[in-house]
Amino acid sequence: MRAFTLLFCFYLFVPVFSFAQEENGQIITQGTHYLDLKIKAVDKYNARLEKQQQKLINKLKRKEQKLATKLKSTDSVAYSRYKQQNLSYDSIGHLMNADSATMAARTKSAKNPITDSLKGVEAFVQSKSGNSPQMQGYTSELTKQQTELNYHTYINSLITQRTNSLKSIAAQGDVPGFTGIEKQVFYGKAKMNVYKDMEEDPSKAEDKALEYLEGSEGFDQAMKGQAGGAGGMTAGASSASDLEKMGYQTKSQLQNSLQQKFGGNMGAITQQVSSQISQFQDKLNRVQSSINDAKQTKQSLQQLKNTSKPSFKINPERGKPFWKRLEKQYNWQTTRATADGQPAMLEASAMVGFKQTPKLVYGLGVASAMGLGQSWSNVQFSFQGVGLRSYTTWQWQYGVGTYVGYERMYKQAVFIKQPENVATDITPSAHNTTTYSESVLVGLTKSYKINSKYNGAIQLLYDIWWQQKGLSSPFLIRFSTITK
Repeated sequence: MRAFTLLFCFYLFVPVFSFAQEENGQIITQGTHYLDLKIKAVDKYNARLEKQQQKLINKLKRKEQKLATKLKSTDSVAYSRYKQQNLSYDSIGHLMNADSATMAARTKSAKNPITDSLKGVEAFVQSKSGNSPQMQGYTSELTKQQTELNYHTYINSLITQRTNSLKSIAAQGDVPGFTGIEKQVFYGKAKMNVYKDMEEDPSKAEDKALEYLEGSEGFDQAMKGQAGGAGGMTAGASSASDLEKMGYQTKSQLQNSLQQKFGGNMGAITQQVSSQISQFQDKLNRVQSSINDAKQTKQSLQQLKNTSKPSFKINPERGKPFWKRLEKQYNWQTTRATADGQPAMLEASAMVGFKQTPKLVYGLGVASAMGLGQSWSNVQFSFQGVGLRSYTTWQWQYGVGTYVGYERMYKQAVFIKQPENVATDITPSAHNTTTYSESVLVGLTKSYKINSKYNGAIQLLYDIWWQQKGLSSPFLIRFSTITK
């Protein structure tokens, strides 16, 4: 009978154990996959920060040398103050080449929210893997990434410190030339913020892995314990006795201590102390209210001071990496058949524009032309040529702007040899020959939103050389789709 009971319990609990092992295995798989993706993203972010800081320092060193030359020739007192300062952009550049031990020593007490959250995930996966040695590699890698991130923050603080010092010297000496330094620092750090936003934007694979982990039992508690710092240490204490064992003084211990000291007169003393505490608390509240008002006023003034605008006009596009300033544009248009025998055509193009400012864009593109035939009763598709385009747009308000472009279309004869006995009705001109035609287009463009990724645009354009090309109308309508 006992053997039968043991056998029954074995068959009853084996599926439960198997399910738990399978779930833990899935958590480990998804967790390590998520950590691999995030560590790779943080590593790329660190590399971009280092590269951007190096470029910024190189530019600032040249700017600083020019400023020093102006100070030397215009204000000897300001130049003397400049020479007495130990910190310079050149010395900051040398600090950027520090080894890992130096980085860790300078940032040993600093934390970073990016790696702190990943450490919480790592600790959760580690608990499910039974403290597997494989997870130790993630711990060391996250520590390394955190040290690098904090050291980049440290370098940025030194750049800010040096910039403020030069600003003070240049302002007191009334020496022009500091604006160039201020611009470089402003736009350099703006690009770093863009890199940070890119790192914090999760990929679909990261979202999927994190979504699975968030649905696992115990994940929220592990993340709260990691985020809580010292508070996380007491998260596992479920009673006062647990806290006493951890070394914390509880309310019962305090009451016992007072009872031993004052004996049976404890009630009267408690009532008297409570009355005095109440009176003191009222006075303290009034004082604290005055202090809070003073602190709020001070913080408001400090925020106004910190949010003061730079001494130059900000161009938001300059604070973005080069590829973030590119916009892709796809457009198409149709033209009627001409009297000289040219068929109606459908032209499609792909262009890439560079955002000089949020309103000014200029770019280049390629286009292809396909013949549609002479009329609806004579539809005939044919290859008509490939062309190049250049354009500039200037946005006004409400999506309305101007468009100027130059285009050249190389015709079919350039790519396909034509029979010698084929007659043509084309009258050659400076802008329309047997091998190419060119256009100068000016007009208006009106953009509108399609969705979060694309904008649309309708362009009404005037072809300046329409008569030389034998077109029936100088106006054409072009439809565009533009990536944001």
